[in-house]
Amino acid sequence: MAIEELNRTNIQALYRYMPGQPYNWSSKVSVLGRSPRQTSALDIPEAWVAPQLRRLIRPFAEGVSGQPGVSPEMEIIDRGQYTLVKAEDLQASRFPNTFHCASCGHFRTVRSDERAPTCPHDHGPMRQFPWAEIHECGHLKQITAPPCANNCRAPMALFNTESFQVSRWYWKCERCRTQAPQPVAAWCSTCRTGRVVVTRIPQSSAYYPQQITVINPPTRDTYASLANDHVHLAAVAQSLGVLAPGVDGLALAGGTRDDESTVVQFQQMAALLGWRPGDEMYERGIADARAKEGTAPAWAEQVESLGLGPEAIDALGDECLQLSLARSATNLTIDDLRTTSLEALHPTYASYPVLFERYGIRDVTLLRQLPIAYIDAGYTRVSPKALVSSPQGDVRTRFRFFDAGRDQRFPMYGVRTETEGLLFSLDQLQVVQWLAESGVIDDPGVATTEDAQRWLFTVAEPVTDIFSAPENRITKAVLGLIHSMAHRTMKALATRCGLNVDSLAEYLFPTNCTFLIYANTRSEFILGGLEHVYRYDLAEALTELDAESRCVFDPPCRNSFGGACAACLYVSEVACARFNTVLDRNLLFGSLATPGTSAAQPDQEVTWRPYWNH
Repeated sequence: MAIEELNRTNIQALYRYMPGQPYNWSSKVSVLGRSPRQTSALDIPEAWVAPQLRRLIRPFAEGVSGQPGVSPEMEIIDRGQYTLVKAEDLQASRFPNTFHCASCGHFRTVRSDERAPTCPHDHGPMRQFPWAEIHECGHLKQITAPPCANNCRAPMALFNTESFQVSRWYWKCERCRTQAPQPVAAWCSTCRTGRVVVTRIPQSSAYYPQQITVINPPTRDTYASLANDHVHLAAVAQSLGVLAPGVDGLALAGGTRDDESTVVQFQQMAALLGWRPGDEMYERGIADARAKEGTAPAWAEQVESLGLGPEAIDALGDECLQLSLARSATNLTIDDLRTTSLEALHPTYASYPVLFERYGIRDVTLLRQLPIAYIDAGYTRVSPKALVSSPQGDVRTRFRFFDAGRDQRFPMYGVRTETEGLLFSLDQLQVVQWLAESGVIDDPGVATTEDAQRWLFTVAEPVTDIFSAPENRITKAVLGLIHSMAHRTMKALATRCGLNVDSLAEYLFPTNCTFLIYANTRSEFILGGLEHVYRYDLAEALTELDAESRCVFDPPCRNSFGGACAACLYVSEVACARFNTVLDRNLLFGSLATPGTSAAQPDQEVTWRPYWNH
């Protein structure tokens, strides 16, 4: 294969040209990505993404090792034996290096630097045979011809390749014409625990990138202000409304020291909020601070009163932290629209509160310039999921890191860019009331949005597994509601923002009853389609959410398929944060009654009430 230069942007490389990823070269030959010769540091601290990497890798690692939290993959993250980089150049070599003659079946393997061979039986140049072996363990290998069963050392020919079923292919010796007993799809030579899959290269099943999305990450220079033991506590406090929002509030909490005066802490927070001596709020707060001199900060006490353990605080705090950073991006609120837009649009914006109440939404905010990072931590083959159930039994997929460099650190390739998004915050009080009316919980008696959020923090477990549904019934119900609504919203926005639904993506904050829909484009500029919808078409997009509650496969879809399928709620896996799991239209529209009953199933524990008010 000739040496040619491949010029692509970092974001294009991240999606199509990674090491270990097969792809087509100039539409003529299949190649396999190799490690770049040169990389540069990605301006994101490695320690910042460690919690997300643990959540991504843990299902794969625990599934293979069979021990919770114990595996070589998890140790790599815990030791910090990885580095975040950008690929400055791209390399690939021809793969597979197998050639086949369609006329006589002659099969030949050559070196990657050799030219395409010619058929020895005068059938002209041979063509690359783009089929290879893959396995769940990460195995990727070109097909190898077995030796002749009669040991005559003659070349083997491959026949019946026009069949779509690899099981019908067979090898035959070109000299003695003896058919080989071995099938083309043999046992995996890497792990020796299963039979390989023979697939055409490139194929999506040969390479699934395992990617994390980081919202508004700090740079290496600004990381110091957030690298503290209080940041997760502080993020939870921000969601409770007892600590100043944004990065400034997180940084202030990070400066809290055990020997720092409570009065000084309050004075710092008051200055951030604009309170002055003589103001009622300032005088009341300073008096309370003096009374609590020597105790923990008031916001820390509020978080500690939730009664959550350290692991729960870390998981919940990471979700709250990502939400806090998202809200810190350059944004535009409904109030901003009312004060800065043309007077002719004021009646439109005045209708928003009514629509928000109808759909159980507390607020919608446009994030005009949302810093975001995409990081490929590694990849899998055959399946993107950690566990796949089949008639032959459960199959566990192994996570693969990219090859380590000379420093023995595993590279993770990423790109930092900006996009736009819409942040939807649901009314936590309505969510709790919906849970009670559906029979998931007994009415807890909360009366305010703040109390409802506090109650959810105490009873709903943070979602840390993107593959499996939560075992906690409250968590599962809230996640299903948020996720289902996010998919309906994506579909409604896509028809108006100029982007295909697969070019949008979601980021879920289920415990905070919030979700983000953002433009997941592979360009390096902000199109502005979501801002257009926010300014002019948000009302129409919202009314489309419940314009059609049916699916072409109803009633089986609502009753037997789990309330979601490819015809109604599913989107592409590149757009969905959970591989189209934990989705159910019944949560949005209510359980579908069957003839002779008042609920979808007579023996069903929960009868879902519609979340959307009509």
